[in-house]
Amino acid sequence: MNLNAQSNSIKRRIVYVDDKVQKGLLIALVTLEVTLIVATLWMLYVQMGAVVDANLYRVHFVTTPNIYPLLLKTALIGVVGLIVVNALMLWIAGWVWARHVDSILQPFRELIGKVESLDFRVDKAVDIPHNIVSLALTWRNTKRQNLRLLRQEIAQLNELDDLSNVETQQRASEILKAIRRLLPNQ
Repeated sequence: MNLNAQSNSIKRRIVYVDDKVQKGLLIALVTLEVTLIVATLWMLYVQMGAVVDANLYRVHFVTTPNIYPLLLKTALIGVVGLIVVNALMLWIAGWVWARHVDSILQPFRELIGKVESLDFRVDKAVDIPHNIVSLALTWRNTKRQNLRLLRQEIAQLNELDDLSNVETQQRASEILKAIRRLLPNQ
């Protein structure tokens, strides 16, 4: 058996992204960005066209206002509006992402808290919002089964009365080995 192939199949796959939510947020942000840029360019076109039209026939007047500050003011309004809307949308996307992450971490933290307090009772039907919570629940169920087996072995050890008998000592040794296998490695 190829040792390298075996180690590759055993390695855990760590996924740091949640494609459903990230894809939705990415599509929404790109769509918003394209719409926002098109709307800003259209607004600038209309406003700058109005500025140019208002000043087109004043070329020969001596007191005509300079058109460049008006064009700059119009462009700055468009750019500042674009930046403000982008910042607002990024804040909303961050809020949506944080809510999604919290919806995953809240049941995960509850499961880990139960494990820390050695509460391995069977839970009622748990809504599993993410694969991470499902893995933690599976791990907890495995630990629950290990504890049940450990209790059974300890109960068998308690049933042994007289340890002066060789057979009883051998049986006690087997039970202690089984208990050692069930205990977590320190």
